[in-house]
Amino acid sequence: MASVRSCCNYQSRNTPAAAEFLTGYSMPASPQRDLVRELPFVRERSRASSLFLELGKLALFAAAYLAAYACARFFAVRTGTRLWLPDSVFLCTLLLVPRKKWWQYVLVSATIRFVPGVRAPVAAWFLWLTWTNDVIKALLVAHLLQYANGNPVRINTVRRYANYLAVAVLLGPALSGFFGALLRHLALGHSFWPAFGQWALGDTLTNIVVTPALLLWLTREYRSLRPRLFEAILWGIGFAFCLYFAVLTDQSILAMYAPFPFLVWAALRLGTIGTSTGLFLTTVFLIFGISQHKGTLFHVIANDMHFLQLFLAILTLPIMFVAILFEERQQAETRLLENQEELNQNYKRIRDLAGRLIRGQEEERSRIARELHDDITQQVAMLSVGLDHLESLPADKLALAHGELAELRGKTEELGLAVRSVSRQLHSTVLQHLGLSKALKELCRAFSQQHQIDAHLEAEELDNLGGEISLCLFRVAQEALNNAVKHGHAKQITVILARELGGVRLQIKDTGIGFDPAVSPEGLGLVSMQERLRLVGGKLVIRSTPGQGTMIEAILSCSPQGQIRSAS
Repeated sequence: MASVRSCCNYQSRNTPAAAEFLTGYSMPASPQRDLVRELPFVRERSRASSLFLELGKLALFAAAYLAAYACARFFAVRTGTRLWLPDSVFLCTLLLVPRKKWWQYVLVSATIRFVPGVRAPVAAWFLWLTWTNDVIKALLVAHLLQYANGNPVRINTVRRYANYLAVAVLLGPALSGFFGALLRHLALGHSFWPAFGQWALGDTLTNIVVTPALLLWLTREYRSLRPRLFEAILWGIGFAFCLYFAVLTDQSILAMYAPFPFLVWAALRLGTIGTSTGLFLTTVFLIFGISQHKGTLFHVIANDMHFLQLFLAILTLPIMFVAILFEERQQAETRLLENQEELNQNYKRIRDLAGRLIRGQEEERSRIARELHDDITQQVAMLSVGLDHLESLPADKLALAHGELAELRGKTEELGLAVRSVSRQLHSTVLQHLGLSKALKELCRAFSQQHQIDAHLEAEELDNLGGEISLCLFRVAQEALNNAVKHGHAKQITVILARELGGVRLQIKDTGIGFDPAVSPEGLGLVSMQERLRLVGGKLVIRSTPGQGTMIEAILSCSPQGQIRSAS
């Protein structure tokens, strides 16, 4: 049945792969797609290949279902045990294939019941009714399991295994056993309660022992054993020897406990796949030994087959719970280690960010101090010297000092411009009173004049942005322009502000030298932009290639009312 699972995954294969297989040679991906588009016969062959593989999956299912049906009939005739293996094969298949294809496997299962040599010696109408009962049970259980545990169905946690037990071990067998016993009672004259017990216990035992092992193998959980392959092989050899010694030889009843340490070993070390496999092998060995009238257990339960079913159920449940608990604990420990590692990395990043923040604050203070000292302070000193000179002039020469007064007036205007420039960098009054578009226009104009570059704006008039979001986008644009001029040496910068269907987008493109975004920056510019946008529910997108310029996008999403969301 492992091939059934692999074939079920065929639907994810693409058409170009089929074209490559059919044409006999390999080509790049795009030519393959063109080939499939241009050659209709390739598409037809691809469909034929897909149909052939679907038929192959159905054939594999039919073979597995027939073998399971034959084994179930053999066990029922030789031991009286209703270990109904076809139900397990059918249920696992339904859990693994898409729901839209369930009907195909339902039809295939119907024909198996009438195959000569394995058909039960009862009337055809009785076979149809029992088949209907089994199919309805399988469909109901598969649907409920996918609803409760998700798709694909997993039983790797206590909650999921409890859901599995409630649906597949209790509800399904109880309903199927009730209608099956009622059918036997009305059609064949069997007593209702013994028939119900045989039917329900057989289905319960099948779904406790066989179905988990088959499902885990078909979903390739055996890959978890690869790190412990040698241990798994050693366990398998020892476990098989103990089973043979305990079941197929006439030893003391104490020999029955020989496999228990191996089952505990599997539960603690090999996970659910090893434990379910061990329990499945235990069941097979026991039933085979009883069918051959061998083993100590045969003399104990020769006249009471319900004892065997209860014995296996009681053996299976606690061991499976132990295996799942340990596997869940290992998963929790793995997640804990991953979270611890992520926490350590975040702690290192926070420490690094704190250091860079302090350095950035000191650099900003130094920059403002340089602006004040190198520009504004010197202009104030020169203005003071000029005023002192005018003050020292005799009264008769003051009328001739018009040139010096004009020069002082010009220096005073330059001083006012410098003060306003520093003030705008610290806080934009245009943004506060006229809005984001006007503030960005003024920012681009100031950068163009100050750095002799071409910085122009393409902006829409945006309403309902809010002060916090407008300030965020303004600071992002300001930092991006600074980076483009200072680090990118850009001579042309384009700023685009536009409303989109999902929100608002601010884009800053430059023709500078670019950089590698994968390399962590030393400064706080990009980090501050990301953090500002994160605080208002936005995101920052950076695209840059060395030598080809940089594009930075700030994207904010809209609320259902059309207003920009804010994280606050």
